[in-house]
Amino acid sequence: MEPTVLNERYRLVELIGAGGMATVYRGEDLLLERSVAIKFLREPYAGDPAAQKRFLGEARSAAKLDHPNIVHIYDVGQDDVSRPYIVMELVRGEDLKSTIRRDAPLSVTRALKIASAICAGVGHAHRMGTVHCDLKPQNILVTDDGNVKVTDFGIARAVRQDEADQEPAEVVWGSPHYLSPEQARGQTPLPASDVYSVGVILYEMLTGVPPFHDPDPTVLAMKHCREMPPPLTALNPRIPPGLDWLVSKMLSKEPSHRYRNGDQLAMALEEYQRQGLHGTRPQRPVADETPVVAARAGETPVRLTDRTSDRVTNGADAPQTRVTSLANGDGTQPVAAALGNDMTLWMLILIAAIAVVGLVPLWLLVVQAYSAPGVVPTVLPGEATSIPTSDPEALVTVPNLAGLSAADAQRLVQGLNLTLGVAGEEETMEARPGAVVAQTPSAGVRVPEASVVNVIVAAGRPLTMPDVVGYDLASVRAGLESEGMLLELLEVRAPETQGVILAQQPEADQPLRAGDTVTLTVSGGGNVPIRLAVDLDGKVLLEQAWVSQFTYRSGDSVPVTLRWRSLAPLDRSYKVFVHILTQDMGVLVAQRDEIPVNGLRPTTSWTPGEIVNDPHQVALPDGISAGVYQVRVGLYDDSGRLPVRDPGDAQVVDDTIFVTMITVR
Repeated sequence: MEPTVLNERYRLVELIGAGGMATVYRGEDLLLERSVAIKFLREPYAGDPAAQKRFLGEARSAAKLDHPNIVHIYDVGQDDVSRPYIVMELVRGEDLKSTIRRDAPLSVTRALKIASAICAGVGHAHRMGTVHCDLKPQNILVTDDGNVKVTDFGIARAVRQDEADQEPAEVVWGSPHYLSPEQARGQTPLPASDVYSVGVILYEMLTGVPPFHDPDPTVLAMKHCREMPPPLTALNPRIPPGLDWLVSKMLSKEPSHRYRNGDQLAMALEEYQRQGLHGTRPQRPVADETPVVAARAGETPVRLTDRTSDRVTNGADAPQTRVTSLANGDGTQPVAAALGNDMTLWMLILIAAIAVVGLVPLWLLVVQAYSAPGVVPTVLPGEATSIPTSDPEALVTVPNLAGLSAADAQRLVQGLNLTLGVAGEEETMEARPGAVVAQTPSAGVRVPEASVVNVIVAAGRPLTMPDVVGYDLASVRAGLESEGMLLELLEVRAPETQGVILAQQPEADQPLRAGDTVTLTVSGGGNVPIRLAVDLDGKVLLEQAWVSQFTYRSGDSVPVTLRWRSLAPLDRSYKVFVHILTQDMGVLVAQRDEIPVNGLRPTTSWTPGEIVNDPHQVALPDGISAGVYQVRVGLYDDSGRLPVRDPGDAQVVDDTIFVTMITVR
């Protein structure tokens, strides 16, 4: 368990995230009185002195980056057992991967706005001589108000650098789905490597899936080196062709064919957005400018006019001569034309008039084509077509699912508010098992939201459901999805490590085929909120609580965060009590009583509908006996406890609300 206070300055409040390299806590800077995020390096890196040194060195380098689109690093240090940590800006929001899973495909405008913000931050780092090396949606944070911040600069570089005498810049690692070809080949990452990763992220935002996928990281890396991704328009027909070209340039195999750095890519994205807007607004009249004619070396360039009364000369001896810029090979031979003979001019005018008149029938054909009703295409048996509706906004375009795994196809159609149905299997050698080989409706058809898109998947070998209980989700997910399984995840609060599978359906040894649904119950650790929904006298609703840990030792502090919702104005200032009692409720062993939010938000200041997140710390006494204890909470004032009107999902005794059990060892 992490210490409660680091170096007498940073207090850990709750665990807010855990990954393969680090765990992140929400904390409080006791000196500056501000909330922070504190990232610890995980084992085995935390126990490696060389990795510790690199980690702290990279963190100090990243701390020099000061940009509104980069998560700011405040401090670095080591705890009492020499584990390194970084103190960072606390970003309230979610990572971009969560946004993509929920909302993909994102609109072009939203995706380009996010990509431009990423480029702004990465471009600043490139100017400072820093390459991120591991850009991915999980390292992009989107704040509650829509701002974008890039995090984890240099972290992959620090923890994955070989133990040999390499320089820090020689790291070639990155996340397989977002790895640049040169990194896959073991070459030194360049700013253009980050450009490639941004291209993959933009591709995923616009389609809901990365451009390449394979459960084998080595095969996936080779795809980055050798294969071309499917065009954006094949997965999302709403993508403009110009944007497809821009993303394909970002995903060029050779770094020299991409944009060189984040700043250059940001300018390209800005120009694309500007041109897109410029092309849809009324155009200004072109200014009347007179062309300048080329002259011989040593002569003064002359300017043409469109008035025959103007005298344009190359000197005083040529009052009736107009100079034109016809070239006879070297582009320097001027030709004189007499002003008195306008026959050529009138012939040109006549030819132009005939050409304009000739365009009239073509114009009429265009008008007729746009005015005519659309031709209804031939429909195959069983194939759905667009259903007319008075609200065109309610229709969506069916994407091309061919070649996608069933899992990727499911994510893509769900992002379009459609539903995926697996109608059957087909024996084929032209697609990998579980990949989509046919779909109904076909790609490009307009259908109402919530419509079902039925697919046929390539048949694979008959499978037997393995026993995955006790395994980490990340270690089995790719394998199940590559076999064509559709995963449904149920995350629950549990003392097991976050990501560990607790239950499965179907059970082990049951037969499976591609397209079947597998439901996995997964531990969310202490990060999953405890649902309570307790109504206190119709005035306050205790919606949920967080207790980030399950086991403690004597002297530890128990962090309890409560989420209140005000239902009606409160004319009294109530205190919150947090009690820790023996399992039979016979003995109160610890308690904390205070005005909400450390005294900063008395209940008299709450407004109806407002949500108040209220953290508390209850210190366990030294010498407390090992065992299981209850955590109970409530509100009270001088007249007594605020009565519970509806217990919701909680157990209530004497107006005290049961939150959870904790174990003292």
